[in-house]
Amino acid sequence: MELSPGIVLKIIYALGIGVLIGLERSLIPPFTGAACKNDDADAADQPEMPDTLLGVRTFSILSLGGFTAALIGSVHPWVAPVIVAGLVVMVVVMYFHVSKHDPGITTEIAAITCCGLGVLCFSNPHAAGALALLITTLLALKRFLTSALTHLNRVEFIDTLKFLAIILIILPLLPNRTLGPFDVFNPYNVMFLVILISGISFAGYFLTKFLGAEKGLGLTGLFGGLTSSTAVTAAMANHACQTPAIANPCLFATIIANATMFFRVLVVVAILDPPLLSQLIWSIGTMSVCAAIAAIVLWYGSTRKQADAGNRASRDITLKNPFSLGPAIKFSLFFVGILFAAKIANLYLGDTGLYLASMLSGLADVDAITLSITEQTQTFQIARNAGAIGITIAVVANSIVKSGMAAYLGGWRFGLRVGMILMGATGAGMGVLLIF
Repeated sequence: MELSPGIVLKIIYALGIGVLIGLERSLIPPFTGAACKNDDADAADQPEMPDTLLGVRTFSILSLGGFTAALIGSVHPWVAPVIVAGLVVMVVVMYFHVSKHDPGITTEIAAITCCGLGVLCFSNPHAAGALALLITTLLALKRFLTSALTHLNRVEFIDTLKFLAIILIILPLLPNRTLGPFDVFNPYNVMFLVILISGISFAGYFLTKFLGAEKGLGLTGLFGGLTSSTAVTAAMANHACQTPAIANPCLFATIIANATMFFRVLVVVAILDPPLLSQLIWSIGTMSVCAAIAAIVLWYGSTRKQADAGNRASRDITLKNPFSLGPAIKFSLFFVGILFAAKIANLYLGDTGLYLASMLSGLADVDAITLSITEQTQTFQIARNAGAIGITIAVVANSIVKSGMAAYLGGWRFGLRVGMILMGATGAGMGVLLIF
């Protein structure tokens, strides 16, 4: 067999896999301050050694040995299993030799797997590389996973199984088509919305647990707003109702999510119809700035309150339930009701213009009407100034719905605070639109 460029590339893959896993196993663990408790000062100056005898060279040879076995096996099939079996036996013998001092078996399993990845490089180097990266990541996350497992209780584990069961079992079984009158009820979409809300709540729970209420829920609002600010609002209102002590972080997350939604609308318009952005930037841009300022004020005020209370860590505040279907189902029914109301209004009131359509569509969703208007402004079916007003009306209507949802799910106090900020931001945006 000649040494072709393809074979050379596969050899490089095999070598890289061995080096990658070997480096992870060879790196010295972080210093904890408890490693050196010897009275001898010179001993404390000695460099700490890695906790394994298998290093970069050994893993590289194992991976290349597996590749060599596969290469020879393509001509002499009986040779490949003999070589691989020999390498595995050597790793097993070494484990029994050192098991009295270190009973752990992770490194040895990684070594055998590395040999197998070397074999795989001969037929599918890309898959072998991806698996090597995944295995290295798992090995590197040892300390994080150990710490996380010590904080995970059985209720959280069971709720995680429930969440995965809904995603992997129940959702695929639902029909993905409209049913019933007016063709607006889609069981798959409704369940997906339930999963989205529950997932945001689920992520917020664990981020809050490990990062604290302020940082955890803040990140939930920021990233959740990229997907659905409405779902974030519902999830945060539920958290605020269940645990009043974290009402302020929930409010902050809600406002951050809506500020992200305002910005997301601008990005969509900028990509699809840049000239429309020059008119929409005044209204939606003002909303984004106002919501961002409100979020900064909430964050600063919350930080000062924590300092005045003696720096009580927000990490001590925990949510009651990582996974709760009730609030998500309640919101989904509310969402379906709005869809029916909007459809009935369109059927019996007639098409009274773009602005009425924007208002009705905005009650349920902002993205759909934004895409629809942008498509029509591109083809000059709608004037861009009218399109800007229509999208702004949809955003205002959606903010009104979310304010009512916050009061319904989170209580009047929480809903009033959300409503004041959202109405203030959207009111400022409408005012700027009328002026310019």
